[in-house]
Amino acid sequence: MGWFTQKLQNSRVHMTIKEVKWDLEMAGPPRQARLLALASVLGNDFFTECNIPEDVANRPLDYSRSDLMRFYEDLEDIKIGMTRQLEHTKKMVPKIMGMEFPKFAEDHVNDTRRALEIWMATIGAGITVDRRDDVRDIWKLLGQSKPHLDTAMDKILADENKTSDLTSENARVFSLLARQDWRDYCNFVPSQFSKELNLD
Repeated sequence: MGWFTQKLQNSRVHMTIKEVKWDLEMAGPPRQARLLALASVLGNDFFTECNIPEDVANRPLDYSRSDLMRFYEDLEDIKIGMTRQLEHTKKMVPKIMGMEFPKFAEDHVNDTRRALEIWMATIGAGITVDRRDDVRDIWKLLGQSKPHLDTAMDKILADENKTSDLTSENARVFSLLARQDWRDYCNFVPSQFSKELNLD
């Protein structure tokens, strides 16, 4: 792999980490908790879809750059697909349903995409090691938002119910979870950062 290709890859990873960290810093605890609640559940789906080993999220620094870049780009493809699907849906809903695509639904898609980027940033810690501290800070911000988790979960469930009512489809994910299981998922912190973080 040439240095120029590696430089371009690093630039993409840098940007993802920078944008996620900036969003979390600007958003405040309620939105941080929402993104944590989304990422904690959807991360397993994202990784399974891309055949990414679960331990990559826990110990990204243990994997080779080539493997990490492949995992990152697989998740990036999902992100691109989500963006295209959102734009298509926004165009089609007025034609099919005679109404604008609801803002709550668009916000939910955008937040889901940001939740995906949390995992992309985590993988990126092993690609651009100079941004490792930024990834650690991302997980610190997420962890500090836990007092707001119940409110965030309630809002996600409400959005899921509204979407189901709107589409007449029973495509539910979060409402199938026991609340305590969902909280437990939110306790995850990559082990390669956990010793540096005091989240008690």
